Amino acid sequence: MLVPLIARCFFIVIAIAPLCSAQTLPTTKPVPPLAKVDRATGLRLIHDFTTEGMDRRLGPDYSAYRRPKPEKFPEIYLAPPKQDHGGRRYQIGGPWNPQVAGDFSSTQGQILYAADAGFFPVDRVTIIEWTSGCWTESPEPPWHGGFRPEPTSAVWKQSAPGGNPGMPIAMARGMGGWSNCGVILFSSGLVGTAGTVTARGSDPTFQFPPNKMPTAVSVTNRSEFALITVYDSDTKKGQVAVLALESNGKKTNFGHEWQDAYPGLPNVALFTGMKLLGYVDLPGIVVPTGVCAVGNREGGRLNGKDGNAGMLREYDLAKQPDRDTFNKGNNSQYSSTAGFAVVISKYDNKAAFIDLQPLFERVREMYFTTEANFQKTRDIGPGPKQWPATFEADPKWKPPVVKTVDVVQPTAVLATLSGADKARAFIASVDGKIGLYTVGGLATDAPASPKEIERVAEVQAGRNSTCLAYQKFSQDTFISVSRGDRAIEWIKYSPQGAQVV
Repeated sequence: MLVPLIARCFFIVIAIAPLCSAQTLPTTKPVPPLAKVDRATGLRLIHDFTTEGMDRRLGPDYSAYRRPKPEKFPEIYLAPPKQDHGGRRYQIGGPWNPQVAGDFSSTQGQILYAADAGFFPVDRVTIIEWTSGCWTESPEPPWHGGFRPEPTSAVWKQSAPGGNPGMPIAMARGMGGWSNCGVILFSSGLVGTAGTVTARGSDPTFQFPPNKMPTAVSVTNRSEFALITVYDSDTKKGQVAVLALESNGKKTNFGHEWQDAYPGLPNVALFTGMKLLGYVDLPGIVVPTGVCAVGNREGGRLNGKDGNAGMLREYDLAKQPDRDTFNKGNNSQYSSTAGFAVVISKYDNKAAFIDLQPLFERVREMYFTTEANFQKTRDIGPGPKQWPATFEADPKWKPPVVKTVDVVQPTAVLATLSGADKARAFIASVDGKIGLYTVGGLATDAPASPKEIERVAEVQAGRNSTCLAYQKFSQDTFISVSRGDRAIEWIKYSPQGAQVV
């Protein structure tokens, strides 16, 4: 029997309470003091993958702030489900007519949760769908099958030590453009990918060695790199692992993608490969608990050779004119030239800011400039000197840590996908305060300076936000998911500050 999703799901919000701001929060009993949420606690929790352990790892929930008493929450209307003979479930429109496809649109994704023994804790779910004269606005099993468990789980089991991937810890997608597949992280140290019915790569995997305990994952804007935080049990250090991602349309027969292997370049995330480049040590952090990595280009139009909107398949980087268009031509803004990552540790009370500009600069230099450089990218392989080279073989493109700052019990982190000198990082703490940080040269081509990284404002939101998320197509709003107040809040920000809207 599966554990009920509403009660035990710890990654996807199924139901929410009314929104509330800090000004209206009721009087609460205190949460455990800072001294009791320390590094030793964190080290124990990152090894505890029981349902209870995952619950403790997420921190104070709604009951921790309020005395147990009956409460009635407002009901949110959902149109009752319908199902015509031979058709799929829907809520609005109908009757279901397979002869009238209409403007088909659907959104699918993976749900990670804690399950009873015998069940694999990752499902694939259709979130919304519009087809055949019907609109489905309630999560449903995908029409093509492959609901429970996630179909790619067979690959993960084959790749994991002893056939057991373990508990899913986190999953991330590039948020700056079309991102078909996400990168998923398991407690066994297995890294995998998962897509949807119409978008699936070749299911590449990577396995961390036993001394590397993974804790969180982020994928850069256009699925160029995955950054995964780990605890190294040998050195007793916190680190960030950097993996280059590849999406090769020649292998997947996907027409919207590059038709060759270009690991580290922007892509549409039908992943066909991933390679570990190396690790970045995190000064002052032993138990990292969250990460957000971004480039300074958010997406936008790809110009085709005929002057209209184009697709990546039109371009062959073996040809100098095609390289030139991405270097100095009309597609020069397509790939990032700089970027940064922010790593938080709830148990070390720290946040580290990492400069990703060496990664993005090196990629552009190798793919978009000379024939000699491009030819070096054709020796693709697992060797340290093969492309993409490891940090050990090519230290110049290893991202440096620019600054580490003190933050009391940080619980979630997010960074803007663009914005240049107006770019910001947001760090939530267990008390509900979300700090806004300037990042200066981290988000531009200018050199990064520690002096430019500072907390310039904060906003009070719901307590113990376990997730800060982007609002699609918004340049000035993000979402905070509060575990402590059972609330989802929209935060509007500017260079000067932020407010709950």
